[in-house]
Amino acid sequence: MSNPALAPVNLARLACPDCRDAVTRTGDSLVCARGHRYDIKGDVPVLLTTATSNAIEADRSVAENVRLRRSLGRNKTLLRVVEALRPPHPFKYMRWRKNRPLRELFSNVVARNNPPPDALFLDIGSGILGGQNASGLSSFIRERVVALEIDAASGVGVVGDAHSLPWCDGVADGVLIQGVLEHVRNPERVASEIFRVLKPGAPVYADVPFQQHYHLDPLDFRRWTSYGFNDLFSAFENVDSGACAGPAAALTDMLTEFPAVLFARPAAYWLAKSVAGWIFSPVQLLDFFWAVRPRAHTIAGAVYFLGVKPKRTG
Repeated sequence: MSNPALAPVNLARLACPDCRDAVTRTGDSLVCARGHRYDIKGDVPVLLTTATSNAIEADRSVAENVRLRRSLGRNKTLLRVVEALRPPHPFKYMRWRKNRPLRELFSNVVARNNPPPDALFLDIGSGILGGQNASGLSSFIRERVVALEIDAASGVGVVGDAHSLPWCDGVADGVLIQGVLEHVRNPERVASEIFRVLKPGAPVYADVPFQQHYHLDPLDFRRWTSYGFNDLFSAFENVDSGACAGPAAALTDMLTEFPAVLFARPAAYWLAKSVAGWIFSPVQLLDFFWAVRPRAHTIAGAVYFLGVKPKRTG
């Protein structure tokens, strides 16, 4: 995938996350009409209020997974060992079999809308993953996608909070939010914000875990059934929904995590998880049979929703 940070950020489409007024550039800052000021670090607008920034840092200070990664970062040798031993993700097979075709379907919905040359696509929360969540997207979308994250990193186009998307109403031609909503405090508000920034007829593709281990990035609040996830996006017209990681993916994830939870020290935890991951990774291939069964969604590893904002919303 093209680096999302290379997609030009049209400042005219950005909005103050506090009052939603338009922002203008003044030196290395963005300022709205009410005087709210935000930094631009490099070429990346940082549209976070002070209260939100403080809340994010407070969450990170207690997040177990964040502490583990920071510990690994301080131990370069351990970090190299963990990277070398990293097994395939428990959902890897289904990401290839299901998620990629779903992003192709998302691309087809976009194409049917005849988007303009300066179309804007938002990828909420996937900036740190680079291109891992991009297979299946058309080149048209890849060249115009802007990644939103809560912190600046390689591949991030805008720093902001999904609860208050820093874009004006009705400017986005499509939104992707993958493996993110379980980490937000108010998913209903995030879904409402996605609805607000989308153009009428534009699509949203979202997925979340259902049967997956508790993982803090920086926090982890909830899981959804397929029915519950559809309800979260009830304001949208449903194009397709269901399970995107089957029962075998869920079982692989649990078997991988099960022995690792015995260990508190990062080195032992990651070693146990790596060994278990390599041993149990082939289990996920059983989703060739299990994922297509009618009741697969009842113990699925993850669920998805693909929908469009109605063209008439009144």
